[in-house]
Amino acid sequence: MVGFASARVEKLIRNAGARRVSADAISRLNEVLTDYGMELAKYAVEIARHSGRKTVKENDVKLAATK
Repeated sequence: MVGFASARVEKLIRNAGARRVSADAISRLNEVLTDYGMELAKYAVEIARHSGRKTVKENDVKLAATK
């Protein structure tokens, strides 16, 4: 499964207030974000298809995120 760039995940953790970040923490958060993102994307695709569209739109993602 494709994940996010490790540097970007580390920056996210640092922006949350951490001074130091372990490689294991970066890896684990990357897994969690990837899993959550995949589930969100799948639900957004379902919403678009239910609406009779092939294109996933911003509102589909917003609706999927409120699930």
